[in-house]
Amino acid sequence: MYVPPLCPIAGPFFLESPYFSKFLYVFINHCRFAKSVVQIFMVLNRMTCVLWPVAYNQSWKQILPLIRALIIILPVGGTWNLWISRVYPIPEYGGLALSYTRNVHWAALSLFQSIYILTALGFTVVCTTVTLYKMLVLPERLKAAEKSLCFTSISISITFLLVAATQILWVTCCDSDWLFAIQFLAFDTFTVGSAVIVIAINKQLRTSISPWNASNNRTKSILVSVAPG
Repeated sequence: MYVPPLCPIAGPFFLESPYFSKFLYVFINHCRFAKSVVQIFMVLNRMTCVLWPVAYNQSWKQILPLIRALIIILPVGGTWNLWISRVYPIPEYGGLALSYTRNVHWAALSLFQSIYILTALGFTVVCTTVTLYKMLVLPERLKAAEKSLCFTSISISITFLLVAATQILWVTCCDSDWLFAIQFLAFDTFTVGSAVIVIAINKQLRTSISPWNASNNRTKSILVSVAPG
C-alpha cells in the first residue's frame, strides 16, 4: 500500500495464493495484538522496577517464560475469526491492502483490537502514573539509574496512545478512507518507533550497532593494548 510500484511484482503472491494472503494477514494482526500485550507487560515492568528496585529483577526472571508464552497465546483471542474467514486483497491508494469476510459476523477484528488496546491503555495510564510518582520520591542514586528506562517506557506509551486514538475513532464514529490510512500509519509508527526510541535512548546499543563506532572502538582498543609495550 505504501509503495504502489511494487504491486506488479508482489501482486501475484496475493492474487494467486489465498493461503499466502491469509497467513500474512493473520500474522500481521497477530503481531498487532501481541504489541498490546507487550505494552501491558512493559509498563508493569517499569512500575515494579521503581516500586521494588531490589527484588524486581529476580522476580521478572522467574515469570519471564510465562510472559513469553502469554505474548504468543493471548493474541489468538482476537485473531481466531481470521483463521476461518476468507482473506482477499483490495486496491488502496494506488497499491493494495488485505481485508476479510467475517465467517462469524459479530466477531469483528476492529472490536477485538479495541478491547485489547483499551485494556493496554488502562494499564498504561495507571502504571505510568505510579511510575512517575515513585520516580519523584526515589533516592538520587536509584533515580539516575532508572531515568532513561522510564523515559523509554513513557515515549513508547505515547506512540501507543496514537494507535489507541485512531483505533477507537475507527470503531466508534469515523469510518473513512483517510482514517483507514492514518490507522495503518499509527500502527507502523508504534512498531518501528519502539526500536527507534530504544536506540536513541541507549548509548551502548547505538555504539554496538553502528559500524563507524564499532571500528572506532576497535581502533582505540588496539592503540591502548599496544601503548604499554
